Amino acid sequence: MDKIKYQIVYWFFTHIFLRRMGKRYPELFQKWVFDATDNLFARQVMLMRYTGIEQEKFEAIAIKLKIDPRRVFRYHKNTVDALIS
Repeated sequence: MDKIKYQIVYWFFTHIFLRRMGKRYPELFQKWVFDATDNLFARQVMLMRYTGIEQEKFEAIAIKLKIDPRRVFRYHKNTVDALIS
């Protein structure tokens, strides 16, 4: 049952909450992400994904940062996990 609750919260965070927060309050979102992680790549992934007029896709972020797309997914997941807990 806990896994289902986690998946629901994770989906809500990534599809609704973080997108709105990044668009409406980019300064607050940036501070929140910087408090959640010390990893520079993870910070860049979150900011590129959720702030700005047009939100980037994971593959585009991987190309811009010159890293593997799987690492982009991992950085994103670890940062969202840190924000949830």
